[in-house]
Amino acid sequence: MAYSSWRTCAVAALLAVACSSAPPSAGAGGAGGAGTGGAGGAGGAGGAGGAGGGGTGGGGGAGTSGGGAGGTSGSGGDGAGGAASSTTSGGGEGGGPAYACASLGDPCTTCLSLRCQESYCACRENPECAALANCLLICDAGDMACEQTCLTPHEAGISDHLLEGGCASELCRVQCPSRAPLSPCDTCLFSRCADDMNACVANPSCRSLRSCTDACKAGDSLCEERCAAQYEAGELDARKVAACEGDVCRAACEGG
Repeated sequence: MAYSSWRTCAVAALLAVACSSAPPSAGAGGAGGAGTGGAGGAGGAGGAGGAGGGGTGGGGGAGTSGGGAGGTSGSGGDGAGGAASSTTSGGGEGGGPAYACASLGDPCTTCLSLRCQESYCACRENPECAALANCLLICDAGDMACEQTCLTPHEAGISDHLLEGGCASELCRVQCPSRAPLSPCDTCLFSRCADDMNACVANPSCRSLRSCTDACKAGDSLCEERCAAQYEAGELDARKVAACEGDVCRAACEGG
């Protein structure tokens, strides 16, 4: 029913109840407008509340119960009732969900927009993440020197880019074959120690120092000292990462 017709019927129903001396009979509330997800009209006393309209995109409206005994609340329509989630809006019957961050039309971002919505949106909404991703396109796989020329000037986009890549490698591996996986430890660090990790990865000495110490056997302090001496310019940034790791990512980083 069109919105104007629904409104006319609702007004007529209200006038009829107000002017009649006889007790109102049980009646069904008006249905919410199709395509709008609007609330169903209230039923008469003892009547059933109207069903919310079956709209696409909008939330199905909740019907209201009539005033008399035995009235029942109207059910939500075909659209998803209530507020839309942070990643999708409510989809009506036969309609697909509307995602918050649309793909760019290629297979990789199409998969990311469906399966890695949180990290994909975070990168899309961060100009430095997008700039970093574009810069890295010119680098050959494994060319760390080229990668570093992109990482250093786009420090603020590092964590968002790598978290998106970690999700892509897990859930969109076929569509995004160049994206690198993240360990549980790195996922925690890039999520919860983002500023410290950004500063470290943007600093080639810190990045090299962490790679060097990661290669040391557990408890080999002599190896770790050699790494620190070799990459002294990265020690301060590496210490900040280590402190945050101990505070918030200890469980995720245990043993690795």
